[in-house]
Amino acid sequence: MANFCGIFKVNVFIKKHALPQSVPCARINLFLDIERSFLSGRAALLSGRILSHSRLTRQRGCHNMHNKKEVSRQIYRMLIPMILENVLTTSASLVTTAMVGRLTALEISAQGVGGRITNTYLSLFKGLAIGVTVVAALYFGEGRRDKCRRTVEQAFATAVPLGLVITGLVAAFPTWFIKLFTSDADILSYAVGYLRILSFSLPFVAISCFVTAAFQSQGNTKTPMVIAGIVNVVNIALGWLLIFGNMGLPAMGLTGAGIALVSAQIAGAAIGLLLLYHKRIGLFLGSEHGKKFFSLESGYLKEIYTTGLPASCENLLWQFATIIISRVILSYGTNSYAAYQLGLQAEGVCDMLSVGFITASTTLAARAIGQRDDQLYKMYFKQLIRISMAISIFTCAVLFFCPRLLMSLLTDKQELIEIGMKYVFIMGFAQIPQNLSKILNGTIRSAGHKYMPMVISFTGIWLVRVVLCCLSGWVFHWDIVALWWAIALDQLVRIAFSAVFFWKKRVYNTVQTLPPLHEKEPAQL
Repeated sequence: MANFCGIFKVNVFIKKHALPQSVPCARINLFLDIERSFLSGRAALLSGRILSHSRLTRQRGCHNMHNKKEVSRQIYRMLIPMILENVLTTSASLVTTAMVGRLTALEISAQGVGGRITNTYLSLFKGLAIGVTVVAALYFGEGRRDKCRRTVEQAFATAVPLGLVITGLVAAFPTWFIKLFTSDADILSYAVGYLRILSFSLPFVAISCFVTAAFQSQGNTKTPMVIAGIVNVVNIALGWLLIFGNMGLPAMGLTGAGIALVSAQIAGAAIGLLLLYHKRIGLFLGSEHGKKFFSLESGYLKEIYTTGLPASCENLLWQFATIIISRVILSYGTNSYAAYQLGLQAEGVCDMLSVGFITASTTLAARAIGQRDDQLYKMYFKQLIRISMAISIFTCAVLFFCPRLLMSLLTDKQELIEIGMKYVFIMGFAQIPQNLSKILNGTIRSAGHKYMPMVISFTGIWLVRVVLCCLSGWVFHWDIVALWWAIALDQLVRIAFSAVFFWKKRVYNTVQTLPPLHEKEPAQL
């Protein structure tokens, strides 16, 4: 009879004090303490489901009470290391470009062509890394670290061999690839050797891409930052030694720049693998899955490639477009193309502050979706937009008011400065739409619309940028400044399409439309 009365009191108390999700955690804990005081003997057995429901209510209540300051701190903890990583990478690229910029215009152009070709193939790996980030972040949100590890290893097992194949093709037929960009015999004479050297970095860059995705999917952006720092120090130091022949070494010019870059990429890949699999501090410590490394599983591969290949295609659309745009710019002369390459590097000074928004929006949105946390999902999005706007206003000001200074840091050739500073100034108009597009498209991709960012990129790049550049350069023969405006207009078109899709498809309410996570039944006593 006492047990029966206890059960009755529990049920009356639960009905009388039915608690919504917004009830403070302390009050829910008090309720559970009172509830436990009533339960004894067989009453505890019969009320097991009530207790389980109360615990679930408590978890959801605590989980949804997010503080804006804490969410902002989470975003900054992810963004700041990525920004610093981009600062290091861009700084190293600027230093290397500045060193090569002291060479001839032909060598500057050859460096640009070689970099474009390797970046075209690199886009494939970067896109697949986005797929790894999204899939692993979803599993991480669900608390499945073993599946996070398995996702990354499936990417290693399939994509790195592809990198070896591409390396062989580029090393064997460098002239064919370079002629896609230019048929200038003088540029070819420098670019062939440089491209052959760069091709050996592709498998190692693929490894580095997936290492970075593994860490970032779990919110760890500090480790990729440290790896990037080491890579860039090696690149700069070896570049200084080999390009100009310092400390008694032979002056190798552009060849030295290529050797320095490949050596740095090898070092980065080796360090990354060590930090994944180290027996004491490795990221994969305690996340064993019991499967062989090279045993492929269709479920993981489907998730990775259906998410990553559209992102790869998006990147490849851009890289293929650069082939046409580069040929248009080269029709204006070698100086114009060299100035464009330097202008891209100058623009990268500002872009390094915002590149992290792609990863942050993709990873954080996927994590919130994995947790089925609508409030957190929306708070991440709002805070990322606010931070992006603040950074974009700053970068606009830098590009508007300091174009000559930025170009002067990269070259001492006045004719290149005059051409390049116009490009830098016009790109100031593209900063806000470009940065907001990164957040919108990252969120759209994580919400399950895998192909839409690719469609938006195709519309902007091919139907606006490429078409207008070809008309300006090959049909109407306008001043090269018209090409710079076509590039800026592309960004405005893309943000317009992204915004329309985002609101029309209710991407902002994605979590509300998803079924809840599967909850395990309480153990029966």
